[in-house]
Amino acid sequence: MKIAVPAVEADLDAEVAGTMSTCRYLLVVDAGTMTFEVVRAPSEWGRPGLGVQMVSRALSLGAMVFLTRHLSPRLAETLRANGFAVVTGAEGTVREAIGWYLRCAPAPEPAARARLSAALGRSLRQLVVMVPTLLGVVFLVGLLRSFISKDTLAAVFTGHAVGDAAWGAVFGSILAGHPVNSYVIGRALLEGGVSLVAAAAVLYTWVSVGLVQLPAEASALGTRFALARNGLAFALAIPVALITVLLAGWLS
Repeated sequence: MKIAVPAVEADLDAEVAGTMSTCRYLLVVDAGTMTFEVVRAPSEWGRPGLGVQMVSRALSLGAMVFLTRHLSPRLAETLRANGFAVVTGAEGTVREAIGWYLRCAPAPEPAARARLSAALGRSLRQLVVMVPTLLGVVFLVGLLRSFISKDTLAAVFTGHAVGDAAWGAVFGSILAGHPVNSYVIGRALLEGGVSLVAAAAVLYTWVSVGLVQLPAEASALGTRFALARNGLAFALAIPVALITVLLAGWLS
């Protein structure tokens, strides 16, 4: 953890500066090794915005905590907005102030706790959303391996490029679902001896044509639009699959 401390000199044994207005140095100290980097006040100190420049530089050096004696509410708000945890009341030298902070270890401020809670909440919601998709992947793989034999696939997908692309488009249109699942289906088809052009058509129509969702799409966007969009996407599946395979062969 790195701690930024305003100081009157560029030394760990220098006094902590009373305010940013009297700060000539901002020490960014690694609390684990007590090594530090120095952010020096610009020569034209006093011009508006220079204190913020020093703070931004400390942030870029990895500082997470700003430790000082006193701080104006406005600057404290700026520091928090830039990701700092702000701790006031530091006394003595920079070394002593950091030791005091590490011993006392103030609890995270409300703003920091709120950001942490929000981040954990977003992560949990993403996990909940992904669980059905992951279960669907497992289900689809098991379904393909258990109920669709290689002989069945060979009977449908004969190796004719256009025919395989057409059947792949039909297959993908009927079994539309989450895009992630399409890759699992495509890989399973390839492992079952199905041609690459058929797998490409499945992937394309899986995410662009949805017979299952067609009623909902027609209700939301209009029947004519839904039929036209799905029909056009299905018609394009065959040339898109053929071009994809040709490009893949050329690039390889």
